[in-house]
Amino acid sequence: MLVSDELVISGGGSVAVATDEMLGNSANLLRAAEQIKEIAAALQMVDTRLTLQQLESWGVPTGAGRAEADLDCAYADLHSLAQRAELMSALVRIAAHSYGLGEAVVENAARRVAADAAAILGFLFPAWAATVVLTNPLLPVLAGMGVAAYVLGGASTGVFSSEALSGPLNAFISDPAFVLALRHGVMTVDEFAAGAMGLPPTVVTALSAAGFIGLASSAGFIQRSGGIAGILRETPVVLIKNTLPEPVSAATSVEERVKRIPQPTLEHPEQVRIERYESPGEQPRFEVYVSGTVDFAVAGSVEAFDGTSNISNAAGANGGSVAAVAAAMREAGITSESPVTFTGHSQGAGTAARLAESGEYNTQGLLLVGGNTGQIPIPSDVPTILVEHTDDLVVASGGVQDNTHALVVERHAFGGRSLPEGVAVPAHALTEYAHTARLMDESDSVELRSATERMAQFGRGAAIATVTSYYYERELP
Repeated sequence: MLVSDELVISGGGSVAVATDEMLGNSANLLRAAEQIKEIAAALQMVDTRLTLQQLESWGVPTGAGRAEADLDCAYADLHSLAQRAELMSALVRIAAHSYGLGEAVVENAARRVAADAAAILGFLFPAWAATVVLTNPLLPVLAGMGVAAYVLGGASTGVFSSEALSGPLNAFISDPAFVLALRHGVMTVDEFAAGAMGLPPTVVTALSAAGFIGLASSAGFIQRSGGIAGILRETPVVLIKNTLPEPVSAATSVEERVKRIPQPTLEHPEQVRIERYESPGEQPRFEVYVSGTVDFAVAGSVEAFDGTSNISNAAGANGGSVAAVAAAMREAGITSESPVTFTGHSQGAGTAARLAESGEYNTQGLLLVGGNTGQIPIPSDVPTILVEHTDDLVVASGGVQDNTHALVVERHAFGGRSLPEGVAVPAHALTEYAHTARLMDESDSVELRSATERMAQFGRGAAIATVTSYYYERELP
């Protein structure tokens, strides 16, 4: 079991999977090798200048002259030590790549077996179809929405309560094994439904492999079914208020960025925060921060960041939250050419991923924490950091993480420590992700430092920096 403060880093275009400690040790070994080489070079310089003949000509005692020979030995030993340090560093990385490759093979095999099994079960037992098709797709989504509603302090869905999600039940749904099972479970709903409709399992397998069925189509089915029932209907959004631009300093750390993600309240309901940086001779660049779900209602709510948006975003239909952020960006003066980065939590992470996926913006980077982004295809040329807790149920509702180009940072938030009383799925809380962000800032991993430094450079050196926040509501019919 991972301890609470241990990070696991993977992705970034590589199959490597390693703890932060492994990558830090690898980097430290390389630094040690470089320092040893510098010492060896200094000794070699001394050895070259002080030959045995020179020492004898100066009248240095013979015993002292032997030190020149010792310098040769010291240089050889140091050079050998540097080579060993470089070898050890390489072996650590080879181990990480080997583990990552093995894990990828096992995960792909597990996904294929689960999908095939679901298709076969649906084909053999079509009588289950009505129950499974109508309820199975909803369970993980409603679970994620309900838990997040409680954690984020949004409107009650009536599904969960602090009493219901406490004690053994809370421990069960916060177990990484359950979260992993949920990740894979949401990926097989469509295969079961297709099999139950009479499609041969081999055809279902082909459709699944080609990407024609998956989590997005499950969410789309939910949305269409809800539309028939008069719920989950998207409506236009309108700007209700925005703050006046205020001076701000660009964020310099991952923790600082996470803490700037809006957390709407009655007094400050703004869901979008946009920072504008200006430098002489350059076009303005922007950082966009996006909040999580505010109201989990699926009908009758004016809140743009609601349950309807959650389903729409999962289906790829771009919900009210996507429309609200896009509108706020226009209000802020962001065009398709403007350099922009996104930082979001929960639904805000999924919203940012959808905006980057659209290709309509000059997206320079993404920092997404606690988001159900696994099945949202983020462009491979967009530098992306995904921060996920292995005991966060909401993250799992997005399915298996398929954005392999992204740098994925995982942490078992409550590994080795007890869950707090009266807090359902606390691993999803923004405060826990802020703690993970602090650990990322303190990491010695070269990969992580490179990624976070790239993001820190975005707002650096701005002559003028301002921040404006925006609040959008839905227009009800």
